[in-house]
Amino acid sequence: MATLTYPLHWECIFIPMLPRQMIHAVLAPTPFLIGALTEDLKEVERDLAQEEEPMLHFNLDSGQFISCYGDEESLLPTKSRDMLRSALGQAFHNLGQDVDQNNLAISQVFLLFMYKLLGHYKQHLTDYHGHREVDLTSFIPATRRYLRPLMDKVSETQALSVFSINICDPREFEQFKTLTEERHASQSHWRRTFS
Repeated sequence: MATLTYPLHWECIFIPMLPRQMIHAVLAPTPFLIGALTEDLKEVERDLAQEEEPMLHFNLDSGQFISCYGDEESLLPTKSRDMLRSALGQAFHNLGQDVDQNNLAISQVFLLFMYKLLGHYKQHLTDYHGHREVDLTSFIPATRRYLRPLMDKVSETQALSVFSINICDPREFEQFKTLTEERHASQSHWRRTFS
């Protein structure tokens, strides 16, 4: 998850695999990303049915939503979704036996997509109380038109505010710059997809 959304950071609870003994953690009154085994799904579904708050519940094995808000189709604009699907299709077509290489290829697709969404931050750096950060009041409106609906959704979370501060950390900036330049140069067919 962290790789797919980099350089944005998930600031809430993240449990890749929830132990059966802790299955009731899905009732936590806070945003979270939690993985659970298929065998535990029945108990999870029973617990989720007690929830009054809407929750996105996705089964990775079947690739289907079990419960959702109902706005999932609108979260990622059609053009952005089509671009991601195309780039992921190209990546999947080239997958081999090496799991690490496959994971890297898929993460490259998302990294380039995130670069298209956030890469213009350098033009919106400002000094704020003695430190640098991204001026979100100019950054958000300057987002590419086809990505603007997604940027509007991202701006409703604290992830964008955290990004605006973290990206000015020299280490974080250099890591993002290096990763995107290396991936951008080595993946010209994906670069064309995201143009």
